[in-house]
Amino acid sequence: MPRRRRIDAPGMLHHVMNRGIARRTVFETRQDVRYFLAQLAREARNGHIRIMAYAVLTTHFHLLLESTKGELSDVMRRVLNRYVRRFNRTRRRDGPLFRGRFRSTPVRTERYVSVLLRYIDHNAPEARLVSSAMQYPFGSAYHYSRERRPKWLYGGWLDARLGASGPEESARLYRQHAGSELRPGDAAVIESRASTTASGDDDWDSLIGAAPSKVLAWMQRKAMLADATEVGLPYVSMHELLVVVRSARREGPLRCKTGGERRRDAWPVLTCGLLRDLAGATFADVRRLLGCTGAAAVRRNRQHRRLLGACQTYQHACARVAASGLRSH
Repeated sequence: MPRRRRIDAPGMLHHVMNRGIARRTVFETRQDVRYFLAQLAREARNGHIRIMAYAVLTTHFHLLLESTKGELSDVMRRVLNRYVRRFNRTRRRDGPLFRGRFRSTPVRTERYVSVLLRYIDHNAPEARLVSSAMQYPFGSAYHYSRERRPKWLYGGWLDARLGASGPEESARLYRQHAGSELRPGDAAVIESRASTTASGDDDWDSLIGAAPSKVLAWMQRKAMLADATEVGLPYVSMHELLVVVRSARREGPLRCKTGGERRRDAWPVLTCGLLRDLAGATFADVRRLLGCTGAAAVRRNRQHRRLLGACQTYQHACARVAASGLRSH
């Protein structure tokens, strides 16, 4: 089976990650981490990438990179090949070190950059290596919280976001604001996006905080383009969405003609549709979460798309619940 073509272009941002084969340690000493970062810095100095954020842990790494020339695959191949050769040479071992080729997810919106920076920062505290991301010496948060940062670490986006005129002011504002806690559901959305094969436009910036009517228009447009098998980009975690749906269902049944002339409770249809549209759920996820068969999940998804264009009662309920889910995130 051919490998999926990596999406890349000059100026595109990427969330890049990889971990050791069989979850083995791949960064065992400070010298290992420094050598890995030195290879990234080398590529940054040569103008091939901009390094915006990173976290290097014992078994894996996360990077936020700008592919300045659209050559991300070549850059990471050089970095990882050099690192693996050194690692094997110093341990007198051979064979692969990482589980496969690195994974990369395009980062297309300001909102996603902001959430991703927090996610990368909080890898070390989540692993209980430190109590605060700013204490971890092998993450970009350590440098962003200090007045001096490496020349190869590009802080332009963060400085602009914080409204800082330079590294000194940026460090002060970062310590006050940017080191905030990762909100519930953020990690699930990042990890789900990292594993999705969905492509196309990312509407996160315009959807978060949008009025229900705007959210409904987005879903109706999506329904016209999508088929029964497409999985969308996640905007809300599956757990958060189910909590919002359960809260809305307390208002009573949602009576719609889901098929035939008889009106039935359409909450199961709405739940399935929003899991697919807003949480990026596969039919296997829907089957697991809702306790239905695969055929029922496919049928409900089709009913959801039909009702979005035909039933005002369903449209209003769907828009209200979807907007609540996006706000909760």
